[in-house]
Amino acid sequence: MDLTASMEDYLEAILRLADAKRVVRVRDVAKAVGVSAPSATGAIKTLQKHGLVSHERYEDVILTRQGKRIAEKVDQRHRELRAFFGDVLLLAPEVAEEEACRLEHSISPGTLDRLRGFLACIQDCSRAKRECIRAYRAVVEEEGVEASQGAAAVAG
Repeated sequence: MDLTASMEDYLEAILRLADAKRVVRVRDVAKAVGVSAPSATGAIKTLQKHGLVSHERYEDVILTRQGKRIAEKVDQRHRELRAFFGDVLLLAPEVAEEEACRLEHSISPGTLDRLRGFLACIQDCSRAKRECIRAYRAVVEEEGVEASQGAAAVAG
């Protein structure tokens, strides 16, 4: 099933809300995604048609087994990308978060597997990690780009 980035964002938001609190209401989802309640209601109806959520008017929004599986995969991609951008590329936390949110929907499985392998390699070798990060920081600083800035600073 091909889902839009927006649909994945809704599933991820519902998952995070459900993890944080027992009851997930449409207004909570709307706030988490940054849309109006009617917009969230429409998206939830679409997700329901795809069998990804269960929701009755004025009731909780609940991920189905399939919806939860998809949401967990999206959330995992998001966390891995955010870790890479923050821990390896040394982007500021808010920039790492924004970049992860954008790329979690479009990164190919093969590229994500390579990224996972690279992260595992770096994390398994703590001494090498420190040396690699130190060397990278020197390159970034040598180029005159703040380590906390994002790709816009490099491109601009």
